Amino acid sequence: MNALYLKDLAQKTWRGLEGRVRQGRSGGGLCHGYEVVREVDERGESVFGGRKIDAEEAETVRRIFREFAAGKSPRSIAQQLNKEDIPGPRAGQWRDTTIRGHHTRGTGIIHNQLYVGRLIWNRQRFIKDPTTGKRIARRNPEAEWIVKEVPELRIIEDDLWNEVQSRLSAIRETPQVKKARATRFWEHRRPRHLLTGLVRCGACGSQYASVGRNYLACSAARHKGTCESRRGIPRETLERLVLDGLRANLMQPELVEEFVRAFHDEVNKMNRQRETSSHMLQKEHGRVEQKLDALVEAIAGGLRNPTLQSKLDTLQARKEELARSLLEATSPAPRFHPNLAALYRQKVEQLQDALQEPSIRQEALEVLRELIERVSVVPTNDGFEIELTGEITKMLAIPDDQASSISKHESSVKVVAGARNGLYLLLFAPNLPLVAK
Repeated sequence: MNALYLKDLAQKTWRGLEGRVRQGRSGGGLCHGYEVVREVDERGESVFGGRKIDAEEAETVRRIFREFAAGKSPRSIAQQLNKEDIPGPRAGQWRDTTIRGHHTRGTGIIHNQLYVGRLIWNRQRFIKDPTTGKRIARRNPEAEWIVKEVPELRIIEDDLWNEVQSRLSAIRETPQVKKARATRFWEHRRPRHLLTGLVRCGACGSQYASVGRNYLACSAARHKGTCESRRGIPRETLERLVLDGLRANLMQPELVEEFVRAFHDEVNKMNRQRETSSHMLQKEHGRVEQKLDALVEAIAGGLRNPTLQSKLDTLQARKEELARSLLEATSPAPRFHPNLAALYRQKVEQLQDALQEPSIRQEALEVLRELIERVSVVPTNDGFEIELTGEITKMLAIPDDQASSISKHESSVKVVAGARNGLYLLLFAPNLPLVAK
């Protein structure tokens, strides 16, 4: 009944929004350049969906259209607006994507047809991904769109609108864009890197984004122009720094001993589980044998029942299955490696190469990413200072014999423990080519 109620409620809500749009009112959301109109009907009840032009924001919209038509890029327009402290949508900062948007979905300032007095509703719908729980937009067929002319909301004249759309069409027809679209890159799952989504700018706190093919840089500096930290850092260098620090510290003698101890504990645990499982199987095997003997004696005593043979066959099959399971459970326990410490060192040395192995790469990356909360990057005169936060810091420490050589190295990582750990450590990478000039 609850499911039916929710489905019926969704249909009624959609129908109500459709009726509001057909009256020339907004179906939800507030575009930049407009403000909400508070209205009530003759009964004193609120009437929703009213909009009117905001003169100040509308002038910003006209400026964006004029500058784009004149040849400026969305990125340069966004940076200039941020420099002049002109508030963007929802009083936020301007980004190039805010202006450019998406052609197919009709998003972005220069794609929004409401600015020429055309209200479009039901352009897309949202479905939920059952694996992630996130909403995914799906474009509706154009025949299902509801289009309503609202000339009182026009901000941009047709000549300027057509000029902007002509330039957008010309950009889409360039060889570079056509080649990129032909690959349908958005359908392919991009490789997940070790620090994807974890790197932040130490100057402004914004996320580091991909710049070019192999570099990371502050997204606020590149797209908004609100940060002075414009220098990029090679992704491979940053990941190698973290992995090299982890690898170097995992070579400490006490960690080797910890690995050997943990290995022994795990093997002993597996042996105990195997013994417990074998004991349970033996007990069940004995009970099955007793039931089989009782059935055989009943049949030998002259008892005849159509279900006896079926029970006999079932018990016999279960007895054979238990016998096979007992044989597997009593297999010899694994022998300890004669030089376990050397094997550990070999595995640690191959840590970076192991992360490139397709069969284990994804699982290994997920384990390492769970240990890292945040990586802050601050450019310095000679390189970068990298601050690492998370549970991984429990595995990183600077040996006492290296404390006197700290000042010799230009590139460093400041390792800051998470909220659950009160340690503040410094890890230096002496032979790492971290400086990016």
